[in-house]
Amino acid sequence: MRFLRIAAAAVCAALLLTACGDEIGAPPEKTTSPATDAPPIRDPYPISFDNETFDSAPATVASLSPSVTEILYELGLSDRLVGVSDFCDYPDAAENLKKLGSPAKPDIEAITELAPELLVVQSPIAETDILRLRQAGTRVLSLEQPASYGMLCDVYMKLSMIFFGSNDCSDVCASALSGLNDAMNSAQGKGISKSFVIVEAVSGEGLMLSPENSLGANMLSVFGSNLWARTDEYYASAEELYDLAPDVVFCDSGIDRDDIRKHFPYADIIKFDFERFERPSARLAEVINTCAEELKE
Repeated sequence: MRFLRIAAAAVCAALLLTACGDEIGAPPEKTTSPATDAPPIRDPYPISFDNETFDSAPATVASLSPSVTEILYELGLSDRLVGVSDFCDYPDAAENLKKLGSPAKPDIEAITELAPELLVVQSPIAETDILRLRQAGTRVLSLEQPASYGMLCDVYMKLSMIFFGSNDCSDVCASALSGLNDAMNSAQGKGISKSFVIVEAVSGEGLMLSPENSLGANMLSVFGSNLWARTDEYYASAEELYDLAPDVVFCDSGIDRDDIRKHFPYADIIKFDFERFERPSARLAEVINTCAEELKE
């Protein structure tokens, strides 16, 4: 399926309208004089989404997701970020923050000692750990791993809403996503239409391909259609690969070209750091721009 051109600002506005609807506890509006045409002024808080309500911006936040850590920096919130997961190594400044384990093995003692107002995760964390953290005064927010560009925009918007309130969150979110949004729209505008597969890894008997419902397949659809249309399987046998015959193979930079050529001898091969899709942020603009440059006709 081709990527449908969509501006980050529009995604942000749609989520904001949903979050601020009266049915889920919109903040009270300040009324203006009937003599003026000025729109009513909305208080920035409380803000609500996904059954979550924030009455004010947290003064401190910790992240157990490398992707969330990057996004918090991109939103200009480095001064509130006090701790990160053991796997957060970008930007370089994150290396100097307190390490707090991972969602699978959070360092509860370190988190409670640090006492951030908010802890953000994107991978499952045990309910017992959540309870212990809540008892210690730390709120836990679980954000969904994005499987599409729209879902990635949602992550930016929700974090913007939490820390900037309803009045400023759309502008902050759109600014952080502007480079990626420009890259996606520019790639879409080139009119490239190629069949492709995305190779994540090489196994002994075949290849590991990104399925149709993955973030990579969704975003790279600006360049054509993913031939591996399955949604529940990554592994493709040699026999299945023989029937695909893509125009282009997108693959991780660490994969040897010869391992691709033996299955797809006539395909163009474009390599990039696949970790960008595993820890998605606005840095994905680099991947989209690189692919667009190599594919331009």
